[in-house]
Amino acid sequence: MRGLWIAGALAAGIGLGTAAAEPQWRVLAQFDDAPEGLVADRDGNLYATLFHSGRIVRIGKDGATTEIASLRPVVGEAEGSTVGLDWDGKDALYVTFAEYSKRYPWPAQLGLAREACGDSTVRHSGLYKVTISTGKVEAVATRADGYPFCYPDDPAVGPDGSVYFSDLSFSGIWRYSPGDGKVVMWSKDALFDSGPHPLSGFPVGVNGIAVSPKGDAVYGVTGGNPMLVRIPVNADGSAGTGVKVAYGYDNMDGIEIDADGNFYVTEAVRHEVWKISPDAVKRQQIGNPLDAPLGSPASLAFLGEELCVTNLNFFGNLPPDKANTIVCAAGVPRKW
Repeated sequence: MRGLWIAGALAAGIGLGTAAAEPQWRVLAQFDDAPEGLVADRDGNLYATLFHSGRIVRIGKDGATTEIASLRPVVGEAEGSTVGLDWDGKDALYVTFAEYSKRYPWPAQLGLAREACGDSTVRHSGLYKVTISTGKVEAVATRADGYPFCYPDDPAVGPDGSVYFSDLSFSGIWRYSPGDGKVVMWSKDALFDSGPHPLSGFPVGVNGIAVSPKGDAVYGVTGGNPMLVRIPVNADGSAGTGVKVAYGYDNMDGIEIDADGNFYVTEAVRHEVWKISPDAVKRQQIGNPLDAPLGSPASLAFLGEELCVTNLNFFGNLPPDKANTIVCAAGVPRKW
C-alpha cells in the first residue's frame, strides 16, 4: 500500500506527492460478533458495540475483553443493529439501536427505507444510556416515545453534554439535551440527501459524526453521495448551513478527529481508512485491504499512539482469523 499525499484543495483536483511511511497493523481483539461502534476513555480502554447481539464490551490495552452491558434486558428479542456509541467523559456511554422492520426489511432491501421508517410496529429504535460502573441500560428516547427515528446510527457527545446522533435513512442529525430531556431533529441539511441517483449506489444519508473540540461544529460523513460535511453550531445551539469539506470517496462510515484537527474516515465498500488534513488540502491513505486486515471498517478511536478500527466485515471479505475484529495501526503520522 502507498500512503498518498494529495495536495491542492480536493474540490480543485488531486495531485500525487511523496509516499508516506507504512503503518503497521495488528489485531487487538476478536469477538463472536461483529464490532461496530468504538470509543476510548482516558485510562486507555476502548469500548465497542457488538452489532447483532446488543452487547457492549470494554477492551484493555492488551486486548483483554470484558462484557459490561447488554441492551437485551431493555430491547428484548427485537432484531436490529447495535450501532455507534460515545462516552460522556464520566460514567455513561450513549448507544444507538436500530430495530429492523419485519414488514419492510431495510437495509436488507435498500429500496424499502421509506416503508421501514413508517412501520408503526418498530418500537425500539433510538438512543440508550449505559452506566459503565453498573452495567445498567436505560432507554433515553425511542420510537415507543413517539420519535420518528429510522436508523439511529452514531452518537457524539459535545463539550456541553449535548448528545448528537445521526440517522442513516432519515438523513439527518438528532440532538438530545440531558438537562431537560428534549430530543429534536437538529439538522436535515441538503448535503445529507442522497437524491434519486446516489453516487455510491446506496440511498443513505449521514453516517458517522464527530463534534469539534470547541463544540462549534458537528462533522459528518455521508454514504449516498460520499463526502465530509461540516454543520456549524450556532450561538443559540441550532444548526447552521452545511459546508462540504472533502469528497472523492466511496460509501463513508466512521469519523474521528485528533488533537491537531486532522480527520480520520473509513470507507465501508472499498475497505479503506483515510486521513484528511484540517483544511482538507491533503489526504493520506492509512490502510486498504491489500495490505491491512480491513473489512468494512466502521468506527475509529485512538489507543495511545495507535489508530484502532472496528471491522464490521459487512461484505465478508475477511478470512475467519481476521473477521469480527478490532485492528490497530501503529506508525500513523500525526503531522503532515
